[in-house]
Amino acid sequence: MKMLRSNKHLKRIWAARYLYAIFIPVAIFFVLFAYAPMFNMQTGGILMAFTRFRVRATFPDLEWVGLHWFRVLWDRPDFWDAFRNTLIISFGRLLVEFPMPIILAILMNEITRSAPKRVFQTIFTFPHFLSWILVYSVLQDLFQFSGLVNVMLGHFGIEPILFLANSSRTINLSLLFGSSIWRSAGWGAIIYMASISGIDSALYEAAKVDGANRWHCIRHVTWPGIKPTVVVLLILAVGNIMNGGFDQIFQFRNGVNRPVIEILDTYVFHFGFGQGGMNQSFAAAAGLFRSVINFALLLTANKIARLLNSDGLF
Repeated sequence: MKMLRSNKHLKRIWAARYLYAIFIPVAIFFVLFAYAPMFNMQTGGILMAFTRFRVRATFPDLEWVGLHWFRVLWDRPDFWDAFRNTLIISFGRLLVEFPMPIILAILMNEITRSAPKRVFQTIFTFPHFLSWILVYSVLQDLFQFSGLVNVMLGHFGIEPILFLANSSRTINLSLLFGSSIWRSAGWGAIIYMASISGIDSALYEAAKVDGANRWHCIRHVTWPGIKPTVVVLLILAVGNIMNGGFDQIFQFRNGVNRPVIEILDTYVFHFGFGQGGMNQSFAAAAGLFRSVINFALLLTANKIARLLNSDGLF
């Protein structure tokens, strides 16, 4: 019985041998740059989180401190503030940002003429190639005290608002989500548009023959066709919950809004590599703590998807 099963597996691998051959460079990349550094005996890899790091010392010479750096993390009240902000911002991204590329891809699919469709694709995709430094510069021109938005508000008798230096969680989250959607929705829609293009056009024609309008086609043809892709990307997004978006938050953060938008990434950067020191063990402990939570969330989301009879990652 075991021989038959192994023969079946070998036949499946051989039948998909070209796909496996294409995957080999990807596997090599992750082995060299993702897994090998975790077990680097020169620096200690992930075990660095359990040692007292010294720049010129190799791993065997480092002092073993066990869970010391984790206790340092957990005993700091500001760490839990950053932890809470990370969860709020990340779950907000799931609720607000994640559906936007899907909606945009469906709307783009409804444009039948190719020329306008290409123009809109270019317009929506271009912001992805702008760095967050440039995006924040644009937002400064729009939302600073004497910016365009406050000038317009002044015409309606509304006092100027300090949007970019405000302690309001609502204002800061609105700026974070809005700017992220503007920058990334078009790029994120590409994979959904590719998924939509793989749907058999005969299904749309058959639906129209049965009297379906555009909404019916979207609901009963387009959505079932892209649902597996949506589920997979949603699982990956859930597994990335603890990564709140360092590049964006680092640009937006200042002394006023820091209590409401400080996330774990910026917190670790500030206390692990700032303040005139370089505590790599502290940063490694925080990174390991975050990665364990992400991995647990990934497994949980995949299990829930399986229980709901959807395709999971594995």
